[in-house]
Amino acid sequence: MTENDYSYEYNLEFHKEPDDSQAGRILRGSIDMHVHCKPDLLPRRQNIIAEVMMAREMGLRGLVFKNPCYSTMPLVDLVSKFIPGIAVFGGICLEYECGGLNPYAVETTAKLGAKVVWMPTFSSANSINLVNRLVKLGIKGEGLSLLNKDGKIVPEVIDILHIIKDHDMVLATGHISARETIEVAEKAKQLGITKILVTHAWFPILMESILTPEERKMLAGEGIMIEYTLAQISTIGQGLDPKQIMDSIHNEGVANCIMSTDSGLALQPTAAESMRLFISNMLWCGMGEEEITQMVKTNPARLLGISD
Repeated sequence: MTENDYSYEYNLEFHKEPDDSQAGRILRGSIDMHVHCKPDLLPRRQNIIAEVMMAREMGLRGLVFKNPCYSTMPLVDLVSKFIPGIAVFGGICLEYECGGLNPYAVETTAKLGAKVVWMPTFSSANSINLVNRLVKLGIKGEGLSLLNKDGKIVPEVIDILHIIKDHDMVLATGHISARETIEVAEKAKQLGITKILVTHAWFPILMESILTPEERKMLAGEGIMIEYTLAQISTIGQGLDPKQIMDSIHNEGVANCIMSTDSGLALQPTAAESMRLFISNMLWCGMGEEEITQMVKTNPARLLGISD
């Protein structure tokens, strides 16, 4: 550990003054369902302790930690015992590093209390080549697909969906293709899974095949949540005009969308700062306070099974 890992501890007093702005009021009680932290193969800004402490100080209600290298449950379990006053959740990404499409890994993570299962992200066939070119991770293999050559869902995924259903977890789509997303979402609904989240559905810099606006609207109409992240409007990420995100949200319906950050890169703001920035951008675009509140508080709480 270096001094930078605990940099936030030395600056606690600078965050004591309440943020009474409109964005600050909305931020308090919000839940970010997409946060990254150290350790990771990508350069991350802070460890989980620093992220959680700052989020608590700024009034967030909860954070969900995601990592393509390992299940985040051990980190989440430990930090939850030492930092009260904020809910911290974890899960598993079905990457090569985590065993791929491995029902045993999902079952174990579920028993440890995981809330979210992400389908493959960097290791997905739909993302692996773009990821290797963009961030130079050098991931080997052709990438993981949820469908076989006949377009049918592979048996391991069916087993994983049953585990998600049995443990009332959130099925998040990761970086899989549009076709995979639609097929797996349909199968999940048939099995009775009610918590389905399309992970940053409009992110072509990391995904070769993405859902069309019509497909996103169709899925939203079936009760499936669509995730939008600060990374989509950040110049470090996709760099979209925030008004494009607002228009997409209105196309799918505020009741069917969540706002999260995908924060954690060394060049990005912290999770709490990122959520405030995302909220501020949506306010600047003209989105209403009640709309934003639903997407950063009500909808994430419903996915995570906690009272609003």
